[in-house]
Amino acid sequence: MRKVIEMEILFVGHVAKDINRTLQKTVVVPGGGVFYGSIAAQRTGARCSVITKCAATDRYLYNEMLDAGIKVSFFSSDSTTTIENFYPTENPDDRVSRVLSLANSFDEQDLKFDRSYEVIVLSALWHGEFSESLIPILREKTELLAGDAQGFLRNVVGDGQLEYRDWSDKQRYLPFFDVFKVDNNEAFILTNNRDLKAASREIHRMGARIVLATHRDGVCAYDGDRFYEAPFAKYTIEGRTGRGDTCLAAFLAAAGDLDKAIKTAAKVTSEKMQYPGPYRG
Repeated sequence: MRKVIEMEILFVGHVAKDINRTLQKTVVVPGGGVFYGSIAAQRTGARCSVITKCAATDRYLYNEMLDAGIKVSFFSSDSTTTIENFYPTENPDDRVSRVLSLANSFDEQDLKFDRSYEVIVLSALWHGEFSESLIPILREKTELLAGDAQGFLRNVVGDGQLEYRDWSDKQRYLPFFDVFKVDNNEAFILTNNRDLKAASREIHRMGARIVLATHRDGVCAYDGDRFYEAPFAKYTIEGRTGRGDTCLAAFLAAAGDLDKAIKTAAKVTSEKMQYPGPYRG
């Protein structure tokens, strides 16, 4: 009987501490692309590791990664990336967000692991968390490098406000990525094109081998030849957080045939969006 070899995926990026405030209560929950993504990939059959940074006093928030069997390397940081979301009305889309603190940025010393991975996912929360100069170092350590546009477009400005801006170095660094994940808004910022498919084609022309694009109703992947598409099932607002992170992780863990991978990604993401928190399997 042939032995099944699990795919090995390394996620690199900050975990987040989200403070969600409503008029009735305040709750503190774990978040971040490496949190949602690694758990989804692990629970769909991959073997996952995480390199992240947060304050030692906050590590307990991320025990679910350890409980899922993920190998987590917590690097020291003076603080944890913390984002406050205030909901002044009963409408969950009426939200005011601001950054309260940032974990230390990654540096070359953090990437001195002496092994390679089949897949590495760069899942930063804000621009500056992971310097572009480190991307070639990750590229050398993997067969497939994936990235999320958020970490290059979302800037912390002023008193902690989050502002999306175009990525000035996109032409130089997009060619390093085998899979590059965007949503509607991120695709528009990168290309100034509101048509998601046209924007995906342009991002591919800039150098990303496969563009994975999520939108309200589903997900599509473009490889330069054709689009592969699958719809999301109806979902709850509470389950919306972590959509893109889960979708990218499930797509990568499925591997192989793109048509199968996109359908798997949509299915797993749809299941996850029925409830808050990461994918339960």
